[in-house]
Amino acid sequence: IDLQTVSENIWQIHQKYLITEIKYGLVIIDQHVAHERVLFEEAKNALAGNGFSSQTVLFPQTLKLQPEEYDSLTEITHYLEKIGFRFREFGENTIIIEGIPPDINWGNESQIINEIIDQYMTVKNINPSFIDQIAAIYACKSAIKAGDQLKPEERTHLIDRLFSTDHPYYCPHGRPIIINLSIDELDQRFERNT
Repeated sequence: IDLQTVSENIWQIHQKYLITEIKYGLVIIDQHVAHERVLFEEAKNALAGNGFSSQTVLFPQTLKLQPEEYDSLTEITHYLEKIGFRFREFGENTIIIEGIPPDINWGNESQIINEIIDQYMTVKNINPSFIDQIAAIYACKSAIKAGDQLKPEERTHLIDRLFSTDHPYYCPHGRPIIINLSIDELDQRFERNT
């Protein structure tokens, strides 16, 4: 599919889907899984490269962990720092979160760290599959949701970022991101001959 948009107009439908015109028809995009794909690929690049910058939080949050969770955290701290988390020890089995990745909403940071720790405790192995899991958890919990209203410039920015990913058609969990309706398909549906 030629994903080059030919229209400045991007409509948001039911605060869930984005619709825009492309050269040979139109595309419908699920805004949550589109953003998830963008964040997943950015996080994978950050984990493999120099990492994300971290945004300092105004009100650092304390996170109390079980001893085995804390031990696991110390083993994967490097990877959490790569995706933009900054934290320090704050008493026994407790950390204080002082910085978070640039794309996440404040309030999701403890859940993301807990899920990544849980995943590591399940596999106990830092391999490419686990690195993908870190990126997928971060992306899923940080992506805009169905029901989130997007301004026109946010819609454009999201589609531009999606179309520049390596795999714009499927989210990290395999769900479709884009449905393409060609002019031919629309003509058939409306029983047009020309």
